[in-house]
Amino acid sequence: MKIAVGCTLRYNVLAPSAAFTFNVLVNTDPQQQIASEAISFAPEVSREIAETTKGERVLRAEAPAGPLGLSYAATVEVDRPEMPPMVPADRPGRLPLSILTYTLPSRYCESDRFGPAAWELFGKVEDRAEQVRLICRWVDENIAYAPGSTDGRTSAWDVFQGRRGVCRDYTHLAIAFCRALSIPARYVGGYAVGLQPMDFHACFEAYLGGGWRLFDPTDAIAPGLIVVSSRGRDAASAGLTTIFGRVTAEPVRVECSLAAAAAVA
Repeated sequence: MKIAVGCTLRYNVLAPSAAFTFNVLVNTDPQQQIASEAISFAPEVSREIAETTKGERVLRAEAPAGPLGLSYAATVEVDRPEMPPMVPADRPGRLPLSILTYTLPSRYCESDRFGPAAWELFGKVEDRAEQVRLICRWVDENIAYAPGSTDGRTSAWDVFQGRRGVCRDYTHLAIAFCRALSIPARYVGGYAVGLQPMDFHACFEAYLGGGWRLFDPTDAIAPGLIVVSSRGRDAASAGLTTIFGRVTAEPVRVECSLAAAAAVA
């Protein structure tokens, strides 16, 4: 499936200069490949694309005092495989250490507090994929979508108790439940076709049957309609931007839709 994504970010640098890292570039992996891409700054500034240890593409830039705008657009081929009919439990003791770290608590996903609740709600199901699907369904049915109800510092435990949040909060709670069941899970940020209102979207990947599988904890967006731009243990390590310097920001504009098919002569 071919998907067109884009975003516009605008800032005003108040210090003599500021440094930025942007997690808005489409990642490349076996399940998504970039067909075309365009990056522009206004005014033009010093910039580079760096690759993280997780294989992500990060855009870095340095800007002088004054206004700064970033425009990004890409067309992406997305092909995510279907989930197998049955996914047995991986043996945590045999997982690679790079995967095992995603079973541990993190800043916004206090999975060590969720053990009893996770096993009570989902522990009777043996199929690991079905466990994750049940987690998404439970989160969607029990957490009220409430824009403006959180300030970006709420954790999974806060959301579990308050039962309110946005996609970021849904994701942290789903990750915490997965990790409490010894299912490796990691935070994913990116673009989603059909999201309303349109914005960057938070979802997650669970490590099942020897590979990472993408899930939407709002239970609304199919994996094949999501384009990944960042990954991390939680939102603290997969933020949209990291800024060094005094800066003010304007609202972000995001676009994501199915790409128009090329005309046939």
